[in-house]
Amino acid sequence: MNDGEARSGGTAEVELERLRRRNAELERELAEKARVEAALRESEARYRGIVEDQTELICRFRLDGTLTFVNDVYCRYFDKTREELIGHSFTPLVPDEDQRVLDRQFAKLGPENPIVHTEHRVVRPDGSIRWLHWTNRAPLGEGGASAEFQAVGVDVTDRRQAEEEVRRLNAELELRVAEKTMRLEQMVRELSAPLMPVADQVIAMPLIGFLDGARAEAALETLLNGVIAHNATTVVLDITGVAVIDTQVANAMIRLAKAVRLLGAQVVLTGIQPRIAQTLVDLGVGVGGVVTLRTLKEGIAFALQRRPAGPGGRAR
Repeated sequence: MNDGEARSGGTAEVELERLRRRNAELERELAEKARVEAALRESEARYRGIVEDQTELICRFRLDGTLTFVNDVYCRYFDKTREELIGHSFTPLVPDEDQRVLDRQFAKLGPENPIVHTEHRVVRPDGSIRWLHWTNRAPLGEGGASAEFQAVGVDVTDRRQAEEEVRRLNAELELRVAEKTMRLEQMVRELSAPLMPVADQVIAMPLIGFLDGARAEAALETLLNGVIAHNATTVVLDITGVAVIDTQVANAMIRLAKAVRLLGAQVVLTGIQPRIAQTLVDLGVGVGGVVTLRTLKEGIAFALQRRPAGPGGRAR
């Protein structure tokens, strides 16, 4: 063998050895790739098993609402196959009003606010309306942007209905309380300023308790209506049970007396206590034109004495 042949044979052996080593490297790389792919498939199977075993609705969707993944619970909930859902937007399942709310909520998702909770209505295949609570996440992609959202949802219709029932019952209770309060206030007004027919054309009103401007005005209205209803010629107004009288109340009483006189009746004021008399003097409130007597009994006796003798008659 000459030198040229020896060199040529040596070169071929070197190249062959290089190819053997490269082939071994490729086999190792292929084996590693196969191992990684198997591990990924196993991990995906475990993940899918976990996802499918959940009782919650789970989905992923793009920024425009297009679904890219749904679990079995999601499919069963909307009575659709994966093929009918994936690649299509979920928005037709959501009423327009709720969709506008969702759009505002999804706009908040981002690196600074990666999780947003939402509740909205959905339309089931049978036309029924249900409520879903979603926990929406925005997994960060390259550059901190999110290409997809992932969401986990639970049906909260029963809770929403219970809350609505509680609100309805509370509103009904508040209405009943308000009505009862009004009735009680009316009863208090009537009891604190009861109108009592004493005899033909004679009525009496004993005032009891604390008398403020509002109660004085209410008593005035009741008394004037009573004068008309009973065709009264004499009105006995007893203030024995009134503890304190201020300027507003005193002036209201004087207006009452004047209004009664305009209706053609006489006012008899009874039960003026010394402290009330002093208050009236200090306030400069006069009671001119009003008969004043010490007790309700005296006032009623006076009223009975001046009753008309009969139809067309004159006062005694």
